[in-house]
Amino acid sequence: MNRPLIALMLFAAGTGSVVADDDHERVRRLLEQGRIVPFEQILEQVRSRHAGRLLEVELEEKDQRLIYEIEIVDPEGVVWELKYDAVSGMLIKEEKDD
Repeated sequence: MNRPLIALMLFAAGTGSVVADDDHERVRRLLEQGRIVPFEQILEQVRSRHAGRLLEVELEEKDQRLIYEIEIVDPEGVVWELKYDAVSGMLIKEEKDD
């Protein structure tokens, strides 16, 4: 199943979020229960790999696995897609987005 739990759009001038109430509550519960790592922890890892601006962040459930999917554009204009396991915080995949 490929069901987005949260979709966030992050802009250079600030942060705007598009979050359904049910999804927001589910993510809050997962964080409180310690079932997923906070996005801030993942963001530190992303920033250590790539300088740049966040374009999009999603927390998705794929095959009963929670995954942070992140898009970032680096100073050269290259868009990177990174996927992190939301439970362990481990990097799963990193690729240039065409």
